[in-house]
Amino acid sequence: MTRHTSPPSTPFGGTLRSLRRAARLTLEELSEASGVSVRALGDLERGRSRGPQRRTVDALAAALGLDDEQRERLQRLADAGRERGGAPTPPYLLRTVPDFTGREQELAELESLGTGTRTRAVVLFGPGGQGKTTLAAEALRRLSGSFPDGCVCVQLHGMSDSPLPADEALVLLLTALGLPPDRIPVDPAAREAAYRATLATRRALVVLDDAADEAQTRPLLPDAEGSLVLVTSRRPLAGLEGVRRIRLGGLSGGESATLLERILGTPRVHGQSESVTRLTELCGHLPLALRIVGNRLSSRPSWTPAHLVGQLADEGGRLSGLVAGDLAVRSALTLSYGQLTQPHRLLLRRLSLAPGHDTGPDLAAVLTDEDPLTTEDSLDLLVDRGLLEESTPGRYAPHDLVRLFAREQLGAEEPESVTREVRRRMADWLLRSASAAGRRFEAPGAPEPWPGEPAPVTPGSAEEAEEWLTAERSNWAGALPLMFAADRHQEILHASRTLYWFSDRWCLWPEWRTLFSHGARSAAALGDRAAGAHQLNCLAWAHSVGASRFEEAEQLARQALELASETGDLDQQAWAWSYISGACMGQGRPAEAAEAAARATHLFDTTGDSTGKAVSQRVLGTALRESGHAEEALALHRALLGTRPGDVPGLNEFVEALLRCETARDLLALERWSEAAETFRTVGTPLDHAGIDRLRAHTSLGLATALEHCGDPAEARELFVRARDLYTAFGDTAYAAEARAGVERLGHID
Repeated sequence: MTRHTSPPSTPFGGTLRSLRRAARLTLEELSEASGVSVRALGDLERGRSRGPQRRTVDALAAALGLDDEQRERLQRLADAGRERGGAPTPPYLLRTVPDFTGREQELAELESLGTGTRTRAVVLFGPGGQGKTTLAAEALRRLSGSFPDGCVCVQLHGMSDSPLPADEALVLLLTALGLPPDRIPVDPAAREAAYRATLATRRALVVLDDAADEAQTRPLLPDAEGSLVLVTSRRPLAGLEGVRRIRLGGLSGGESATLLERILGTPRVHGQSESVTRLTELCGHLPLALRIVGNRLSSRPSWTPAHLVGQLADEGGRLSGLVAGDLAVRSALTLSYGQLTQPHRLLLRRLSLAPGHDTGPDLAAVLTDEDPLTTEDSLDLLVDRGLLEESTPGRYAPHDLVRLFAREQLGAEEPESVTREVRRRMADWLLRSASAAGRRFEAPGAPEPWPGEPAPVTPGSAEEAEEWLTAERSNWAGALPLMFAADRHQEILHASRTLYWFSDRWCLWPEWRTLFSHGARSAAALGDRAAGAHQLNCLAWAHSVGASRFEEAEQLARQALELASETGDLDQQAWAWSYISGACMGQGRPAEAAEAAARATHLFDTTGDSTGKAVSQRVLGTALRESGHAEEALALHRALLGTRPGDVPGLNEFVEALLRCETARDLLALERWSEAAETFRTVGTPLDHAGIDRLRAHTSLGLATALEHCGDPAEARELFVRARDLYTAFGDTAYAAEARAGVERLGHID
């Protein structure tokens, strides 16, 4: 509980007493000099009167000989006292909530620290609305029994225009800890020493709620073990020494749903699980937003969760909808935003223009036209202020609701013409940088990106290029619609061509469908049929290999074939037939697939494209096997495996592993079980290719089938389970069912 033995002082009263003592005046002397009665002065110093009127403050300031700055500070404290109103109660009790949910890991850590003897201070930090004060209240409730000398709470008002000065907070703390007001030292250093000496002889829990910074907090930390100070702040207070820091993020999906259920009651959410889940997502799992949603529904008995989902679905009005009485997400964010400098506000606003979820310093610098080092420092500051999260080193992301708030501020504070120019500069830089990175995977002499400012990222190696393309893929892909809307079709085609060879390394990325669809549309806008054939073929590949959308892939490949035939482009005709072959296989039409693959092989032979020929022959072999010609398939696949290294540029480690897997599957079709098992064990699993999981799945399923027929059910079942899980993970229902049937044949599924 909170302890105090006499009426507690207030920020104004404590300051007035300190100033009077510093001036070496008694109450009677100050009364005579100011014209304020002794009784009124006593009430002010003891906190019975919280905030005198301006004329009283002016009289006191004149009597004390205060300068303008001291006078203004005293006036602000008087104003704050009147605004807060009511009987003075600092230090105050934190209010617990009956529906407290989650934070079990943080509470366990706090309980461990609270029952120990070494830790003296803990900083609970995180963005506004994460429930830091609520968690502190719950921790105080659970830990109160471990602190026999009491629990003291002080509101530091760190996010207000007038944070409580440390020397005034010390008055409140010492009073609550039982020190009589007349024994509280006037000198700030002596006051701090008295506070620490008091804590050294006790085992007390002190909660400092809403700390502004290190300077405000450092004098309030204990020296000795035994007492524990728990600080809440939006900042990590990284300058404080010897403290434990616990960062608060959003609740989990399950915790968010549970909190809503506890606020509303089980009957209100019965049968509404889908809408409740969607509400938690729209709230970004932010505790403040969840409580607002729960309170709004509680005050509208006729509303269902689905009704509120409809209101909040529109991003433009979501923050306006997250208001309940005096609770508002926008207000919490406005407090943090108001404490930023103008450059930091500009950065936060413009980060809302980035197409992807997170951003690197280089892209952020393009948005603000600053250098990357300065920008990185600014990004780190926004992390410290709880407005950004550093999900991985060097990658920064705002919470979904912070992004909406930043977008609102962008529209309110910057002209549309400026925003349009920043967006254009960003999109142009992203595609130029993607093209520069893509050149690392092309043949030497590939064309440079088009000129422009600022300079694009220029990776020094293929590894650096891959790292950048991977980290920024949602951003450079998100730049494509912006460039298309600006009629930058040549630039889109340039980027598509330079990323063509890199795409094979990560064939499952959905961004390839975005890139090549914009490439095909740009080619059509330019009337470039040759480019259109190439882009449609690439798009067919992305649909087939990357998404198993075989029907769409076939349609796209046939469109590419038509354009390539009109222009006489044999190379693109060959690739079109190759992709038609793969699409037919995916749709269970192996005979048509074999015919298309044979056409592709013939055309690749004509053009001298050995890589394309090897690809089409591999598909031809698979089609032959599925058409009932396993012997021919085996001979073809073994012939390809016998090719000397270097003879076929496309026969890399991964393709060789694919061919070994296909050869083993040919042997399965011929019921040569032991040979199939032996061949499957030689497949290997190269680690640097996006198709590795599918290869592992095929290998596991094939080897399981071979071992089942060889009389090894234990290992076979284990492999069937592995194959089932892999196929299920990437959505191949047909093969997943085949693997599941194998598990069921060999025993009950765990």
